[in-house]
Amino acid sequence: MDHDLGWWVRIALDGWRRRRGPHYRRIATTLAEAMERGLVETAERLPAERPLAHALGVSRGTVVRGYDTLAEAGLVERRQGAGTFVRPTPGWTHAPAQTPASTLLQRRLAGDEDMIDLSMSVPAGTGHLPPAARPLLAPGLDGHGLHPAGLPELRAALADHLTRHLGLPTTAEQLIVTCGAQHALSLVTAALLSPGRAVITGCPVYPGLAGVVTGHQGHLVGISVDALGLETHAVDRAAARLNAPLIYVDSAAHNPTGAVLSASRRRSLHETVRRRGAVLVEDLAQAGLGLDPRQPPPVPLAADDDSVIALGSLSKMFWAGLRIGWLRAPRPLHGYLLRLRAASDLAPSVPAQVIATRLLQTADTAWQDGLRRTLRERRDLLLALLSEQLPAWQARAPQAGLSVWATLPVSDSETFAHLAGRYGVIVASGATSCVDARHLNGLRLSFAESPGTLESAVERLTAAWEEHTRELAASPT
Repeated sequence: MDHDLGWWVRIALDGWRRRRGPHYRRIATTLAEAMERGLVETAERLPAERPLAHALGVSRGTVVRGYDTLAEAGLVERRQGAGTFVRPTPGWTHAPAQTPASTLLQRRLAGDEDMIDLSMSVPAGTGHLPPAARPLLAPGLDGHGLHPAGLPELRAALADHLTRHLGLPTTAEQLIVTCGAQHALSLVTAALLSPGRAVITGCPVYPGLAGVVTGHQGHLVGISVDALGLETHAVDRAAARLNAPLIYVDSAAHNPTGAVLSASRRRSLHETVRRRGAVLVEDLAQAGLGLDPRQPPPVPLAADDDSVIALGSLSKMFWAGLRIGWLRAPRPLHGYLLRLRAASDLAPSVPAQVIATRLLQTADTAWQDGLRRTLRERRDLLLALLSEQLPAWQARAPQAGLSVWATLPVSDSETFAHLAGRYGVIVASGATSCVDARHLNGLRLSFAESPGTLESAVERLTAAWEEHTRELAASPT
């Protein structure tokens, strides 16, 4: 589909051919649902009839009839010589993601500050809490504490962190706080994935991706990853065969190999998105964890293209127990994602957000440099231990992130992973990260543990490997 028609068209009209009925009605119905979801905003001009007809592979008359159908329903206004514009949403429509509770919550947040709220059956403020517990919360917190987008203070701190430390200019209004990056990814896939839609990603891949994609009836297309990151020429070839695919990339630090997407591949990926009508989802959960002090941190892809959906969390840099993640989405999609977020669990935990705000405000450059130095030392220690005690394994030094990807001289590492568990070490087998069955012999090993823990872990893995190789040698060929 032609990129020049507008970013939202790639999402708004996805799957229109799979509907029933004549083409004009399929187009009209799909656009009407996009308006309900907030992907097409009030007063927005719809694409001109001829370019849209060309992009959809239908006649101009089909598009004209579809627009006429929307006009008859009162959803659009046809202005002679100017185009077709979205009218204010009729009162009888509603967003499918809303629930009665989230509707009341958003109505309260949209109201005047002096409004009295009797709709929420929860305590107002924190003054009734036991005195000993009050220091756990920030002073001045009042109301019911339910903020679907997240506390304004946290969103401001996140925006400052993304802007100053990651090179991604961001405002608080662009952000939605989530319960970790996995939650953010689930919201994006719920909003964008229709049954059968493809998600192009690197292989091996972040283990949590497969679950959310298959849960929304999408399917993964695996692309090789090397020392320069995702092989973008292969991404382009795959995207050329697919209809408006999603492309998932962890550009700052590929999980699990730790590769950083090169500058030339970044440009190539932007070009693919533009040429193929793809939607780019950038995972920045490990951004800021570069391990080479000589290399400047890569600029996020979202910094160069406002249509990129960026997400991340504080789990990698601070602590996974916070369960604080974030979403930065283009304006046409932001409102719908916020309604999805509110409908799923109303709002994130305030105590966790307060702690996260304080961490972001105190984690200065010196602290972050110290964190990266510590991780670099632990990465080097783990690689040295593997080289010395498990020389049959192959492990490449990651450029960023928190894990080493090791390949074993076996066809599948799952059996060894079970055996390692009996020796007291839990490892992620290749099957947890593999899309196309080419990386089943891999293991993802975290080096975020203390040096003593890493030394003990490798000793146990060595003992487990010795038993495993004895069993392999004794088994019949």
